[in-house]
Amino acid sequence: MRNIENLYDYTVGQFEAIDHMLTMGVGVHFAALVFFIVVSRFVAPKYRVATALSCIVMLSAGMILFSQAAMWTDAFRFNGEVYTLQDLTFSNGYRYVNWMATIPCLLVQLLIVLNLKGKSIFSTATWLIISAWGMIVTGYIGQLYEVDDLSQLMVWGAISTAFFVVMNWIVGVRIFRNKSTMTGGTQSTITKVFWLMMFAWTLYPIAYLVPQFMPSADGVVLRQGLFTVADISSKVIYGIMITYIAIKQSAAAGYVPAQQALDKIGMDKSAVA
Repeated sequence: MRNIENLYDYTVGQFEAIDHMLTMGVGVHFAALVFFIVVSRFVAPKYRVATALSCIVMLSAGMILFSQAAMWTDAFRFNGEVYTLQDLTFSNGYRYVNWMATIPCLLVQLLIVLNLKGKSIFSTATWLIISAWGMIVTGYIGQLYEVDDLSQLMVWGAISTAFFVVMNWIVGVRIFRNKSTMTGGTQSTITKVFWLMMFAWTLYPIAYLVPQFMPSADGVVLRQGLFTVADISSKVIYGIMITYIAIKQSAAAGYVPAQQALDKIGMDKSAVA
């Protein structure tokens, strides 16, 4: 039992709140997958990889959350008063495995719409992925101690945070240096993407620290709520904003399907000229 989720009994309200949050995460990610597939035809080939990466993220995250939701309902049974743990246990570790694949995708699609090319995109992506994997692996190790040794949770959390800071510093530098190269009036949007990333990604370390500041059934509800908001914000909303930027830059480059798409939703063509 490596996660605090397995330490408590849950009222009907607490159990169903977590079940509904996990199920909502599944539905939102699979709905977004359909959306990204449909709108990919409006994105110029230059930026289409960014939208394809969103599809990969949605499919991967949706499948993991589906597994998490099934694991939650299998791990606990109602005894007439509360939900209690059965022979199976619930684990957040699968989230970390998923992040090893999805976070590099999220970072690379950002670099694509920032118009990085050649050695620049390769070197930046390499440093970002190394930082991301360092953050994830050390965070994974830390959460293994959240039941037995909170001091180790904090030590590994601090190491993970160091990688987190480096990753976000690189992201911030690249966004604010390269936004001047962006077209179609997307400079303000990419700034909003940066602040969305800072908001959403900060929710994950807060969820990581729940065993330290709120070790209770209510804390588990809060933790899964933080994970859900972070997942939807950092993957779905982020992906929609990246795709929007890709379509606007495609239109500015003269890609007719993008121009037609923007015209259909009532956007002024002069904004993408």
